[in-house]
Amino acid sequence: MTRLDELQGQIKKGLGALTGNDEMQREGEAQEQEAKLKRKAEGSVDQGIGKTQEAVGEVTGDRETELKGKARQAEGKAKRTP
Repeated sequence: MTRLDELQGQIKKGLGALTGNDEMQREGEAQEQEAKLKRKAEGSVDQGIGKTQEAVGEVTGDRETELKGKARQAEGKAKRTP
């Protein structure tokens, strides 16, 4: 799931509200929330893997691995940002 899935859920929720279609509105809300939770979970995993990768790079003296770990952490943080 991506931010696009979140947006689709928001649109569906809005259309449901505009048309008085409660079922569509609930489906849109559910789609939006599911996508948001998955995105945040993926971000947390990326941050954890990045932290580990950075530590391995520091311990082994491998600057490239350390920097890749920092980059992965940044990607994870971006995913978790609303």
